[in-house]
Amino acid sequence: HSFNTKGGELNKEIKIKIGREVVQKDIITILGDWGYVGTDHCVGSGTFAVRGGILDVFPPHLKDPIRIEFYDKRVESIRLFDVDSQLSISKREHFFIPKPVSLVGSGGNSTVLGLLKKAGNLLYITQEKKGENPPQDLEIYVETFRALSFKDNISTEVISEAVKKNKNVFTVNAENTDLVGLEKATHITVPFLKSFSIPLFSLSCLVYGPGRPSSRSQDKRLPINVSSKKILGLSEISWGDYLVHQDFGVGRYRGLQTILVGRKKEENIKIEYSNGGFVFVPVDRFSRVHKYIGYGSGGPKLSTLGTGGWEKQKLLTKKSTGVVVADLIKLYASRSKPRGFEYKPDAEILSAVKQNFPHKETPDQRQAISDVLRDLQSPKPMDRLLYGDVGFGKTEVALRAAVSVVSSGRCVFFLAPTTVLSDQHFITCKNRLNPLGVNVDLLSRFRTKKEQGLVLLGLKNKKIDVLVGTHRLLSDDVVTKNLGLLIVDEEHRFGVKNKEKIKSLKAGVDVLTLTATPIPRTLQQSLVGLKDTSKIETPPSTRLPIKTSVRLFDWPLILGAIRDELTRNGQIYFVNNDIKSLSFYQEKLVSSFPEHNIGVAHSKMSTAALEKNVIGFFNGGVDVLVCTSIVESGLDIPNANTIIINNAHRFGLSQLYQIRGRVGRGVRQAFCCLCIPKKHTLSPNAFERLKSIEHNTSLGSGYSVAMKDLEIRGSGNLFGLEQSGYVSRVGLTLYNKILADSVRESRSGS
Repeated sequence: HSFNTKGGELNKEIKIKIGREVVQKDIITILGDWGYVGTDHCVGSGTFAVRGGILDVFPPHLKDPIRIEFYDKRVESIRLFDVDSQLSISKREHFFIPKPVSLVGSGGNSTVLGLLKKAGNLLYITQEKKGENPPQDLEIYVETFRALSFKDNISTEVISEAVKKNKNVFTVNAENTDLVGLEKATHITVPFLKSFSIPLFSLSCLVYGPGRPSSRSQDKRLPINVSSKKILGLSEISWGDYLVHQDFGVGRYRGLQTILVGRKKEENIKIEYSNGGFVFVPVDRFSRVHKYIGYGSGGPKLSTLGTGGWEKQKLLTKKSTGVVVADLIKLYASRSKPRGFEYKPDAEILSAVKQNFPHKETPDQRQAISDVLRDLQSPKPMDRLLYGDVGFGKTEVALRAAVSVVSSGRCVFFLAPTTVLSDQHFITCKNRLNPLGVNVDLLSRFRTKKEQGLVLLGLKNKKIDVLVGTHRLLSDDVVTKNLGLLIVDEEHRFGVKNKEKIKSLKAGVDVLTLTATPIPRTLQQSLVGLKDTSKIETPPSTRLPIKTSVRLFDWPLILGAIRDELTRNGQIYFVNNDIKSLSFYQEKLVSSFPEHNIGVAHSKMSTAALEKNVIGFFNGGVDVLVCTSIVESGLDIPNANTIIINNAHRFGLSQLYQIRGRVGRGVRQAFCCLCIPKKHTLSPNAFERLKSIEHNTSLGSGYSVAMKDLEIRGSGNLFGLEQSGYVSRVGLTLYNKILADSVRESRSGS
C-alpha cells in the first residue's frame, strides 16, 4: 500500500439531490479515488455497483446502501435499499456521501516517516493538505481488515491480537460496551472506511460501525437457494446469458429496462425470445426465472412466444420422467430399511463438546447439527449431504455426530481423500475429543507399517472410537463390525475403485458426506430430493472475501506479492501442479528470499519429508510452501493468506475454488493470484472457468461455483442418454423440478 502525500482540497463530499444534474462517471471516479471498490453487486461497506443508469453505493457510515437512479444526467430517485432482497427501504430527496478519512503527510519537505518518528505516539489525522509542496510518496505496509460491527467471540480475538501486537491502539466510533480490553486505547470519532494496522509503527486502529446491526442483518445469510438455481441478484447474470422462464420458455438476457406501471416506475430484466418477442420481469420477482443449463456445452434453441410450443414441451418432459422415476423409487426404498439398533448418546459428553467449541455457532451450523442428531434418532440409517463453503464449520457438525455415535458404543470412520486432509482432521478430532475420553487414531501413510498394525489391533479390540484416515480405511484388513457412522469428506475426489468400496461400506451404517462444491450427480440428487441435505451458508463474522485476480505470469509481480505477505509475518502457498518443475520454483524463491524457509510438498515425496514440510508449514516454521494440488483440501492455517496458482487454466473450476479456499481462514484480508503463461491463448472453457473463479469471490460461493461448472461443462449423462434431449430443451433446473414433482406423485400414489 502506498500513502500518497499529493493531497489537495478535492472532493470532501458528494452531494446529490433529486432533479439536479450530475455526471454519473464523475461520481464513480471520485468513489474510486476514495478507496471504494467497484463490484457487480453492492454487498459490503465501501463498495459500489453500476448497472446502466443506476448507481448503488454503500458508504461506511450507513447500515444500508443507497441506490441513485439517473435519467441521462438528471437524478431521478434516491432510495435506501436492503442488500438481501434488493427492495427499497425508504426514499430520500437529497443525500451526501462524506469522504473517508485518509492518512496523508504534511509539513514542508520532511518525509512522512520522519514526521511520524518525531511525533512519537501521536497519530495525525488530516482531511486536506494546504500549500504547494512537491508530492512525496512513502511505501508503508498497511493491513486493512473489516470494521467491527458488534461484539462476539471472533471480534474479541481481533481486539486481543491488536492489543498484543501494537503499542498504540486507537478506536473509532466505539461505544462503552466495546471497550473491554481497550481501556488504554485512544478514542476518536471520524468516518474511517476500515480498521487497519501499521506494523512499522506498532499501530492499530479498530473501527466500529456507528450502531448495532438490526436483527434483520445480524445473522446475514448468503443468497443461495439449494432447491433451484433461481436468479437471486443481478450479479448472477450477464448480457446474452440463456435464461428459462417457467411460463414462457428459453430466452436470452438483454439487460435492464425501466417500465412505467400505473404511476410507478419499475426496473425489469428484459428477456428476448425467437422472432423478436420480449418478456419483462421485475427485478424483485425472479422466482420463476433461472439460468439455462443443458446437456453438453452447446446453446439451446430459443422459444417462440404465443405458439403453445413451450407448454407442449413441458408436458412431453413430464411424460418422459416416468422412465427415471421407477429407479428413484427403488433407491428410496433401499434407504428406508431400518438400522437395526438405536443410538443412546450421552447428553453430558455432547454438552461438553459443545462447550469446548472455540467459536460462536452460526444459525446454519445449529440447524445442521440439529438435522444430523435428529437423523441419528430415526429408525432408518442417516444418508445426509452437508455442504458449506471452505472454513464455514462443516467439521464441527461432523464432530457432534461422531460424539453422539461413540457415546452410544459404536465407532466412527472419518474418511478423507488425501494424506494432508486426513492429518488435519486427525489433529482437530484429537484436540477436541481426547480430553473427553474419546480415543482418536489415524490410519494413513503418515503412519509406519508397525504403527498401522497397532491401530488395526486397537480397532479390532474396540479400543479406538474415531478412526481418521485415507483410502487405507477401505482395505480388507480393516475391521468394520462395530462401525456406526461413516463420515466422508469430498467423496468425489476418490478414485472409481475406492468409490465402490465406500458404496459397500455405506450399507447399513449412518453416512454423513461433507463437501464445499457439490459435483453434478450429488447436485442432481439433492435438487430432486433424493438426498437429505443441510447447508451452511452463514460465514464466520470476521471472514473477508478473498481478493482474486487473473494475471500473466510475471516474476516481479509474484515476488512482490510474496514479499508483501512476508512483511506482515504471513505465509504463502505457491501451487504448481507439475512435480518436475517444482524444484525450479523452489530454487528461485530460495535465492529471492534467503532469510526465509521455503518448503516443498507433493505426492511423490517420502512420507517423512512430506510430513516434515506440511507440519512445518502448519506450525509456522515454513514460510512459503511450493506444492502441487495436494493441498487442495485440508490445510487450515489462518496465518497463510496469499496463494499463487501457476498455470491456473489447467485446473478445473471446483478444484480452483477448493485450492483458493486454503487462504482467508482468519481475520486478515487474503489474496489469490491466478497465473497463466504469457502468449498463451485460453480455450473458451478455460476462459469461463477463470472468469467465474475471479467473479465468485463472495463468501459462500461454493454452490454458485458448482452450478457454473455445470453451465460450462453441461449436465452430462446424469439420468441416461434418452433423457438428455429433454434436459437440453427445458434446461436442467426445470427438468429437475418436473422430475421431483413426478417422484412425489409416484410416492404418494404408491
